[in-house]
Amino acid sequence: MSVQRPSPFKSSDPRNRLSERQRTCLGLAGQGLTSRQIARQLGVSPRTVDEHLLLACRALGVRTRIQAVARTVATGRAIAEPRAFLD
Repeated sequence: MSVQRPSPFKSSDPRNRLSERQRTCLGLAGQGLTSRQIARQLGVSPRTVDEHLLLACRALGVRTRIQAVARTVATGRAIAEPRAFLD
């Protein structure tokens, strides 16, 4: 008998699983900033930024920060730009 676990990815918006700091780091990474540049802007260490990005990747079910940025941008666009012809 197998036990079914609820999927952590059933939320309609995966960004809801991210902390505010993770969203901030992803947003800055999406602007092309390195971990060092993000750290300088936020007043933390680059290692702390990397940890926030790693946890964001895990929460979003992706392997890289680029995928995480793409996932959050794509999700935001899908929510912000509903398609009228699908309604």
